[in-house]
Amino acid sequence: MNISFNGMKKILAILILGCNVLCAFSKTYYVDSKTGNDVNDGLSSNKPWQSLSKVNQHGFTAGDSILFKRSETWEGQLAPTGSGMAGKPIVFSAYSQGALPEIKAAGRFRDALLIKNMQYIVVEYLSLSNFDSGIVSQKTGPTGVRILAENIGTLHNIRLAYLYIHDINGDNKKGSAEGCGIFWDCQGPMRSNIEHLLIENCTLEHVDRNGIRGNGTFGIRSNWFPNKDLVIRNSTLKDIGGDGIVIKAFDTALIEHNKLFYFRTRAIDNAVAIWPHSSDHTLIQYNEVAYTKNENWANDGQSFDIDGNCRNTIIQYNYSHDNDGGFGLVISDVINKDNVKTTGNIIQYNLSVNDGLKRKRLFNFAGITDSTTVKGNIFYNDSEMEYTTEIVDMDGKPVNLYFEDNYFYYPGKTFGVFSQAPKKYAQTFFVNNRFAGAIVGRDNIPNIKEGSKPKRRLTGKPVTAFPWKYMPNKLKKQIESFPENLYNSIIWQAAK
Repeated sequence: MNISFNGMKKILAILILGCNVLCAFSKTYYVDSKTGNDVNDGLSSNKPWQSLSKVNQHGFTAGDSILFKRSETWEGQLAPTGSGMAGKPIVFSAYSQGALPEIKAAGRFRDALLIKNMQYIVVEYLSLSNFDSGIVSQKTGPTGVRILAENIGTLHNIRLAYLYIHDINGDNKKGSAEGCGIFWDCQGPMRSNIEHLLIENCTLEHVDRNGIRGNGTFGIRSNWFPNKDLVIRNSTLKDIGGDGIVIKAFDTALIEHNKLFYFRTRAIDNAVAIWPHSSDHTLIQYNEVAYTKNENWANDGQSFDIDGNCRNTIIQYNYSHDNDGGFGLVISDVINKDNVKTTGNIIQYNLSVNDGLKRKRLFNFAGITDSTTVKGNIFYNDSEMEYTTEIVDMDGKPVNLYFEDNYFYYPGKTFGVFSQAPKKYAQTFFVNNRFAGAIVGRDNIPNIKEGSKPKRRLTGKPVTAFPWKYMPNKLKKQIESFPENLYNSIIWQAAK
């Protein structure tokens, strides 16, 4: 078929006109659980819909808004249909005054909010819970929000903001029954994924088992079709039964400016506050992580983990304190067609205070990891507990592991130790670190080079940048003894 240039212009004009007409007819719908009625058209706050069923039955189009009245509650599941388009998302939000509108699944549905095969979606200013009061734990894998890409290809641009997700009693044992606050899920047989997922300004609390995470159906290297461009920022997670934020099957993720308190509070298996798995190019920065528990001496309980099948992860400028299992875990899965070696890791310019007391180790390296640099961090412990904490615990054989320009200071009653056999440190290199206080066993490290103590004085404004503003006063007095790169980083940050 031959189409002239003028004919092509006419077709394009018709398409643009059709798009403009579609967007011009976008509507705002109101939902009121008390005074609404599903026979209404829902197009004004005076004639709102009433039920979630009515919302779920309606197919929404680009530019539509669906507003739930504040201080009201709906029992059931929100499972809408339709998709927006670039610049014209479908928005689910709130109207009027008062508390966030609440959707309570109450264990009658797997998900309080199910976003299935939808794109260009915004969900904001809602409260979501899924607590079944009749049982200890649900065995369905309950969630507050499930984002499902099923046999669809790529879904684009989903934003979750200002949500309060709470009270989800899933199983705290790893497996299909574990619950999640927010969960992304990609299923086939067609390879499906999500691009541009933004989670910001949300609060999650009292969730069993996980705060925010996803699955890894297409995260194995033999069937690699990862999600892309995840951002989780300015959110608070607290009292989570197991893991906090798990970056699963993503290429390019940014996790920043979040606060995470009290993790692994009820799980007895492995759990960490923030960690990627089967992901590339993850950046974790400017987060505060505290009180990850490890009461039963099982593995994990750390602030951070760079887990199996990950490449090029950066963990920087975070404040970690009082985490029972330690500061960091770096691990490789069994290397085969489905998993690559965990490699290209950078852990730099973080502040760790009193981490690792219960599990009695600061770092743990497991499996055969490659090319990890731990640089310019401060590891401080002034505990009055008479423990010994293994600074670098080896459960595997890391290669090309470098500790550079770090400051280790143990002024309390807990000893930091290097007690493992020298052969375990064969591929571990300590360059220009500073050790102060109760730290013993450096003679066990064959590859250690310590520079002379610097002679300089700190001048200028007080340090107010994150995370350095949280340095304990005793630590601040030691700043002149910091390694050069760490010292310069703190001074440069303070001058910003």
